[in-house]
Amino acid sequence: MFGRKKFDSSGKIIVNKKVRLGVAFGGGGLRGIGHIGVIKAFEELGVKPDFTAGTSAGSIVGALYAAGFTSAQMLEEVKKLRVRDIKNSFFIWCPSDSENIESMLKKIFQKDLMFSELKIPFTVVATDIRKGIEVEIKGGSVAKACSGSSAVPGIFKPVEYEDMHLVDGGLKNNVPADVVRNMGANVVFAIDVNRGRGHGIESMKTLDVLRASLGMVMQANVQKRLEFADLLILPGLEMFSSSKIGDIDAMVQAGYDAVMSQKDLIVRYLTERPAFKITRLSRKLSRLKLNYKNKKHKNKVDE
Repeated sequence: MFGRKKFDSSGKIIVNKKVRLGVAFGGGGLRGIGHIGVIKAFEELGVKPDFTAGTSAGSIVGALYAAGFTSAQMLEEVKKLRVRDIKNSFFIWCPSDSENIESMLKKIFQKDLMFSELKIPFTVVATDIRKGIEVEIKGGSVAKACSGSSAVPGIFKPVEYEDMHLVDGGLKNNVPADVVRNMGANVVFAIDVNRGRGHGIESMKTLDVLRASLGMVMQANVQKRLEFADLLILPGLEMFSSSKIGDIDAMVQAGYDAVMSQKDLIVRYLTERPAFKITRLSRKLSRLKLNYKNKKHKNKVDE
């Protein structure tokens, strides 16, 4: 007669003990500020992920979140930010130093924070430009890993990390829903702050063409990775630039609204027993097992 209680006395969601929530923070340049609004809504609802992963701008916000920063603290830091703090060149033939991103994060953390010191398990997704492969970083310096994940080709110099040359993780995996799924999450929320990518542009300026080209590449990989997500959060940030600081409060509000507009669905995912999600990988494994069984059966028949 009476259903399971979904909220506690303070209005926070009472999460099912079987739920292991993973949150994927997508890339999008300065549109990544919208992630702060998402986190603000999570705080109000009592949403606390067990696993997190981030790409590019999502790696920076995700790192702050995994380190224990609140949305209010993040907003305070963002409002101090100036583009010149992270970009010291505006010429494509002379990209900015990626160390600027690393230094900024170390200053915010007040130390060279290690992954082992984070409060929530966190993975940074980057691209090794030497081998052309996706890289998942889970150890070492958080700031350095995030600088590599955020090093947009032509805008920032690649980051030397161990034996790799890291650039923007969005080239391979811009919304790493699959990463948090593989970390152990059985419910995955994916945040895409740059859903306007891949639509083309009228401008023929070199930087604009480069950004549009990267957007088209990223859009292709985003669609594949989102199959691993249960819930997609899409802040309305298309009117904001990914390379210029816009109305920060409006961007944060867009992230907040994107979560609250799906509050009922979020409550359902977190309060109900997680359903088994069949991913492309598990479907492929199932087909391989079926083919093996059929082949084995055929061999017996032939005998």
